[in-house]
Amino acid sequence: MSPSERRRVLVTGGARGLGRAFAEHLAGAGWDVAVLDLDLDGYREFPEEPFTAPVVDVLRELGADAVGFEASVTDRAALDAVAAELRARWGSLDGLVCNAGGGSGELDGNRASEVSPADLAEMLERNLLGTVRTVQAHLGLLRATPGGAIVTMSSLNGIEPTEHGGYAHYGVAKAAVAHYSRYLAKDLGPEGIRVNCIAPGPIATGRLLRRMAERPEANANVRNALGRLGTPADVAPLVRFLLEPGSEYLTGQVLRIDGGL
Repeated sequence: MSPSERRRVLVTGGARGLGRAFAEHLAGAGWDVAVLDLDLDGYREFPEEPFTAPVVDVLRELGADAVGFEASVTDRAALDAVAAELRARWGSLDGLVCNAGGGSGELDGNRASEVSPADLAEMLERNLLGTVRTVQAHLGLLRATPGGAIVTMSSLNGIEPTEHGGYAHYGVAKAAVAHYSRYLAKDLGPEGIRVNCIAPGPIATGRLLRRMAERPEANANVRNALGRLGTPADVAPLVRFLLEPGSEYLTGQVLRIDGGL
């Protein structure tokens, strides 16, 4: 595949966990990949995960033209600088994966009746506003090529409450991401830009595995149809499908991937 035929994508939160799985899967499928993360060596924080080298090095070994950026999705000026560098390097983007976000605190804390306004504001800033800023900073690059696609990241917690009623701050923020994505799809559809949102159930990232080990009493048994936790590798092919032409009539959807909970 010649450089002019390769698709190009930016994955936020791509140094470890789900974002890293997405980036590696796309690179292996012939995409050039830019990764944005607070710490490109963040994989070192969670030895529970299988990553042993910096993400950009691995992407290049997979044949991608890969570049990494250390920045926060809460910093619009930093995102604008990333977009400017990508414009100079590639000229356009075919895909944008807004994966950066995440929760905070105990899995059974932050119940709706007593949710901390400060914690809720932090979750909205990190998840919802981080997604909004990322989209707005890079929309010009998506508009520069026909058939662009955006994938955002909600959560099963953004669709239905947890069994124990905790983690409401995170669930509310992820519900907001899902509905923002529906509005964005309606807004950008006439331009040929598709927007879909993924809502994973429990996925065995390093962070979740550590929290489950620290607080086993806060975790319900896996009761999905498949009888197991999901893995990042279970989710990555769905992200690729949503970015590629095979899903060209699919937009404005929030897709659960939870093993049949």
